[in-house]
Amino acid sequence: MADSKVIAMDMPQVRRPEFGLENNFSKYYADGNPFLSHLVNSLHVVFPEGEKLFIRAVKFFQDQVQDPHLKARIKGFIGQETVHMMQHERIWDTLESQGIKVREFDEWYTKSAYEEGIEGAIRKIFGEETYKRLALAVTCGLEHYTATLAEVALDPDLNVLKGFDDRMIALLEWHAAEEIEHKAVAFDVMQAVDGSPITKTAGLLLATWTLIYYGAAGTVKFMMEDEQVKITDLPRIVAEKTPLLAKAVFFMVPKVLQYLMPGFHPNDTENSRLAVEYFQNNKQYFEKKAG
Repeated sequence: MADSKVIAMDMPQVRRPEFGLENNFSKYYADGNPFLSHLVNSLHVVFPEGEKLFIRAVKFFQDQVQDPHLKARIKGFIGQETVHMMQHERIWDTLESQGIKVREFDEWYTKSAYEEGIEGAIRKIFGEETYKRLALAVTCGLEHYTATLAEVALDPDLNVLKGFDDRMIALLEWHAAEEIEHKAVAFDVMQAVDGSPITKTAGLLLATWTLIYYGAAGTVKFMMEDEQVKITDLPRIVAEKTPLLAKAVFFMVPKVLQYLMPGFHPNDTENSRLAVEYFQNNKQYFEKKAG
């Protein structure tokens, strides 16, 4: 059962923020570091296709959900993920103009992970019904990762976004806060249609492998293609941000492993207050301006 101390964020709200990022941020927006900037660029590409998967997976079972409240939360979840996808894709033109071949990576990633790759293979080998249940389980696993990453991004003690372009911070923190806000929706759908711990565990394992593999692949590609990054500078560039990444990983590992505990529910993680505080303190991005 969820801890009673957790702040309830029961209904995902669809927001359409404006951050002013289009054609207006430096190439190395992550504290001036190419490695960290390209790592985040990789996520800017991986996230949109992942969000399409999340929407597909939840829609597979939408008609089987009987609870009206959960149905309403699913609608909010789909709306939020759609806006997330659009917001990340909005900066692709600027990244391309900076010589970062995000669309080339996206084309390979989409074929490899979805159309002709992992998703397609699972469909053929295990059949449509097993594929749908596993897609939902992978969605739940990735949602647990994104909620955990969101906690990393919003936790003032970790301060991992220090030195980032202010507008990029705003984009990443907004995405993080909404990941926390809807962290339990896909999980509640999975519990309603398939409570199998085997399916749940398989989903997390596949989610872990794909997130690490494709996140790393994009980072390596962008770094190697960056003509402004000299090979001799790579050790220094990576070493500058290794302590920060190690701090984030050490923070995340025990929280990710909580997912495998019997009776776990996403609302057991006490990170909702971070999202509540973000929405309270950043209303300027969501309120329509007069005139």
